[in-house]
Amino acid sequence: MKTVKEDITNSFEGRDGDNFIFDIKKDFTAFKGHFPGRPLLPGIVQIEIALFCAKKILNDDTIKLKEVIKVKFIKPVLPQTRLFVNAQAAGNKFKILIKDKNETYSQIHFTAGN
Repeated sequence: MKTVKEDITNSFEGRDGDNFIFDIKKDFTAFKGHFPGRPLLPGIVQIEIALFCAKKILNDDTIKLKEVIKVKFIKPVLPQTRLFVNAQAAGNKFKILIKDKNETYSQIHFTAGN
């Protein structure tokens, strides 16, 4: 069985500077239990996607989430969604915007480090 982290890595399509693209397929592991019959991408998985982007920006796979400063979940992420993630870094602080072509899904501000 795939893990959520493996699914995040497999969903990652590419990066252009601070902009990342993820293709969230209907068989994404986190959809199986959240929620049966009406799958939504859990907020914690969106935070994991944000941390994935921070790791890429810093070129350091060992960093960990230190503190969630502010999170705003605006719209549910459904299966078969292409996510565009903008990740702004200032030292160890990150501001992440997760959206599709038209709408914002979430805003995540956090610190990360070793």
